[in-house]
Amino acid sequence: MNFIKSLFHQSSPQQKKIVQKKAVGSSILDSQFTQVRLQDIKILSKDLKKLEEILKHQPETINEQFKRCYSFHVILSSDYTQAIDMILKYFETHQHDQCKQTLQTTQTKTMVTQHINQTTQNIYDQKINLISQQNSMFVNVADQIQLFELINQNEQGFMNIYFNYIQRIAQNNDIYSSCRFQQYPYQDDTHNRKLQFLWLFKIINLLNFKLSFIPYFQFNFKNKTQNTLIIRDIAYLIYKDCLVQYAFLRNEITDMLDCYSQYQIKESLQFYELILIMKDITNKLTIFYEMRSSFALNSESVRDVKWFIIEKKQMNEIDNYISKIKLLNTSQFKKSLMVPTQKHVIENFQKALQDPNLLDNSFNKEPTTAKQIKISNELLYSPLKLKQLKRGEHSRQQSRNFVNL
Repeated sequence: MNFIKSLFHQSSPQQKKIVQKKAVGSSILDSQFTQVRLQDIKILSKDLKKLEEILKHQPETINEQFKRCYSFHVILSSDYTQAIDMILKYFETHQHDQCKQTLQTTQTKTMVTQHINQTTQNIYDQKINLISQQNSMFVNVADQIQLFELINQNEQGFMNIYFNYIQRIAQNNDIYSSCRFQQYPYQDDTHNRKLQFLWLFKIINLLNFKLSFIPYFQFNFKNKTQNTLIIRDIAYLIYKDCLVQYAFLRNEITDMLDCYSQYQIKESLQFYELILIMKDITNKLTIFYEMRSSFALNSESVRDVKWFIIEKKQMNEIDNYISKIKLLNTSQFKKSLMVPTQKHVIENFQKALQDPNLLDNSFNKEPTTAKQIKISNELLYSPLKLKQLKRGEHSRQQSRNFVNL
């Protein structure tokens, strides 16, 4: 009897596949999931063999690409050092080939494309019987098809730059991880200002790259698709990255406001550039902050931002100080360029008259530095030279009077 019961209770091949997927598979590779469960990412971070399988996996749909990159992003934001090292090594050795192969083999299999085929088929079916209705339907459906194409292009474009962002995190992991602890990647005991500005501008580049995602998010949240859920999770993760790096920049630049007048000219100009860039970043991040209800289900999970604000009076003082520095720097630059002028030619000619040996080369030997100009002026306008010039003019006047007589 037990043998007969076992025959009736044998599962079909499809049921076996479903059981295997539930036992082995995860939401990262399972097409039934449009999002990724955080529990699966935690398992992936601890089980390096499964992580290696995900790294080698070739995604077939755009949803799989989103879930795969999102999983890498979460791991890079975590403290699982072994999993992070494996991802860094992967992008270091395979990032160029993987990027090309992903762009070539990706096939978008979503409900959007099925709907496009269905609506176009309806147009051809109605051509014979309903000409007038067909014309009106054609206009409406054509607009709808164009919208679906724009949605598809928006998701594909965002997927490409998001994958590029994961590559940038892997390449600049020292900056990315250090900002989480509100410190520089490498501590410098000598307080090298040049190195400090270098790190700040690199962080700004990463932050500006993330803020360029805002138009993609705005379009996707307005025109929702099956990928909107995973894009919402990605937006929340990118927003948290923005807050971390923005807070570090705000603290560092705010500390500089008390001592910028002690900087050298080049450092002061770089500091002023940081302020202008920070104002622009604040405006962009404000737009992202106002979108938080679209990607954060719990508003309490998105904390308020402490914005970078400079009082108007202090900003005017900085503007005046930088204007004076630019003016001073311009005058010094002009002094270093000793271009021959008519005044220099006359002065050299007068000097040559005093020394006949220099008459032949007087037009070639012009002052090239401020020190030489000062020496030549002292020679020309010394009291002894002025007396000689007056005597010479007096003797020439006497000779003229004698000729007139």
